[in-house]
Amino acid sequence: MADPPPLNRRRAFSRNVHVSLTAGMLLALIGSGTTAVAGTIKIWPVDPHTKVFRDAQPGAAGRIALEAARNEYESGQFAFRCDAELKGVHVEVSPLVQDNGAARIEGKNVAWHFVGYVLIDHNTPDSEAVRVRSAPCQVPDPLLEARTLDVPAGQTQPVWITIRVPKDAPPGIYHGTARVSTDANQAELPLELKVDAFTLPDERHLWITNWFTVEGIAKAHQVALWSEPFWTILGRYAEAMAAHRQNVVYTPWSMINVVREADGKLSFDYRRFDRYVKLFEKAGVAGRIEITHVAHAGPGGWEGNQIVLSNVGATDRRSGKQIAIPGKEGIPLLLGDLERHLHERGWLSKAMLHISDEPSIYNVESYRAVSALVHRAAPKLRRIDAIETLDFSGALEVWVPKLSHFDRWREAFEARRDHHEFWYYICCHPYGSNYPNRFLDSPLTQVRVLHWINYGEDLAGYLHWGLNFWDDDPFGPQDKDLPPGDTHVVYPGRDGPLSSIRWEIQRESAEDFEYLHLLATKTAQLKKQLGDKAQWIHEDRRAKELCREVVPAISKPERVVARIMAVRRQIADEIMALDRPPLLLVETEPSAGSTVVNGPIVVEVRGLTAPGAAVKVNGRSIKTVADGRFACVSSPKGREGEIVIEAELNGAKKTTVRRFALLPPPKAESVGRGPWTVGRPLLAAHAPRLTPHESLTSDL
Repeated sequence: MADPPPLNRRRAFSRNVHVSLTAGMLLALIGSGTTAVAGTIKIWPVDPHTKVFRDAQPGAAGRIALEAARNEYESGQFAFRCDAELKGVHVEVSPLVQDNGAARIEGKNVAWHFVGYVLIDHNTPDSEAVRVRSAPCQVPDPLLEARTLDVPAGQTQPVWITIRVPKDAPPGIYHGTARVSTDANQAELPLELKVDAFTLPDERHLWITNWFTVEGIAKAHQVALWSEPFWTILGRYAEAMAAHRQNVVYTPWSMINVVREADGKLSFDYRRFDRYVKLFEKAGVAGRIEITHVAHAGPGGWEGNQIVLSNVGATDRRSGKQIAIPGKEGIPLLLGDLERHLHERGWLSKAMLHISDEPSIYNVESYRAVSALVHRAAPKLRRIDAIETLDFSGALEVWVPKLSHFDRWREAFEARRDHHEFWYYICCHPYGSNYPNRFLDSPLTQVRVLHWINYGEDLAGYLHWGLNFWDDDPFGPQDKDLPPGDTHVVYPGRDGPLSSIRWEIQRESAEDFEYLHLLATKTAQLKKQLGDKAQWIHEDRRAKELCREVVPAISKPERVVARIMAVRRQIADEIMALDRPPLLLVETEPSAGSTVVNGPIVVEVRGLTAPGAAVKVNGRSIKTVADGRFACVSSPKGREGEIVIEAELNGAKKTTVRRFALLPPPKAESVGRGPWTVGRPLLAAHAPRLTPHESLTSDL
């Protein structure tokens, strides 16, 4: 009674996955077997967005420098190599001690993993401009559970560090050490963590789902599906999902045991279904219950004109045999009773139901008819689907267009936003050099920007089909019909999932979303506290301005790590600045980040400060009214197009900057009447952007 798999994207296992003997793990863990020779270990810090290949050369010495809020995970990375073979390498990361010795972040909050490698034998289509390396090659990705490692001579090995900052950690600078050692020698790096003076909330404000296969988990870990050992391992997957901010659980309706009784009526046993939901609820994943598809594409598939209800597998009470109840008969009865059960359990408000995966323009009419039938059977159950066309009004409550479709068909989608919730999804599409995705051969900056898109575009959720849809060898070559890495972001370990550097960076992106949300929330709270004089403030204006610095357009996300991280630090600084005197709230018209054209350039600046504070805008003193409001016009200055606003009161000073893109004047020959000479000279052009090739993250 398995659910039909979503179309076009996945393949079933054809034989067992032998985790302990996979080729990728053997390559990662086994040395040449020769006697170790003492040599100097070279060790250096590496930005966690950099994929460190085995032939990477040593970088500059320094320290691992991290910054995080309380209640946040933060990733770091370093690499090491030696001219001689290293046998039995071990890593230690010390507890972190605050500068004044008053506080510690203990070892239980500091984890490390050797980074493993997987073979890719093909590249993502049309990705030449962004791919980190051409296939065939070994790409770093899984975080291994091995505690010691043999490293061949002249081979670089990366190590991943994850720090979980406690909620009660006092803000300040913490120091520790990362050490690599063998019996013969050792090397170490200083580790520095700056803990900022704010706390990420426990609540998640972005819906995230990665679909997963319970059959794949059972097969990879060689346990019987639904056995007690399986439930134990499934709980570890749930905990890993929660730790990576997933809060929506993909829930197969096939777990409901259906019986056709002697009188012909159907009865439903929810014991397995309930245990499953409770397990994920306890882990913190079941903020939404995402019930799997009840229909699928008919003849012709994606381009066919039919959506067909799935049969319902059941046990016949009289004969004891398994039977298939036709979908038109079985699905309405099952869903009607499921809605009743969800209501009794208190789960109905957070439940969603898939109709059919990726309906297209060819079968949307059939989809609408099936959706209407489902809605009549369970009218209070929200419907959600990944969609490949537009006309779902009245047939769908949660719309999940593919990211590239949302971008291309924006006007049509925006017209349908009222009364609907919008997410986005990615899978094997979009690919190429413009849209971000999470493929193995793509830069990790593409992963880092994923949830900035959610915030900037007001998309309430994110969906991906592949948490663990492994091929026969999870550590080996990928499905040739899909871009490498599309199928999974976790790997099977001995007793649960192994994370990947892609999944770690995606968690960072989800935390970035929470930074932006927190900035808007704190601004809204301050606006309410200040009353009428602050009613002109748009609560999320500043967060949206900063978000657009990283994703000015969906197809043009920032690719330079330093720029992304500079904006992230600025968001943190502005969150903390809201709690420091003097008060300074500023908005401009047009919004910061806009392109402005000389004519002349005039930007309106409106602000609110503490009564009596002195205000300057680009160095010019501005009068304030009694309650602290001020307003003026100003022109952006310098190559960065800046307007600098300062407020000072009783020796405390606060500064905020708004930047604009300045359109340069046309060349003299294009004007037709010679150079422009009217008025004062135009401001210098905005600092030029790097070309796509020049701006890519450096991957070692």
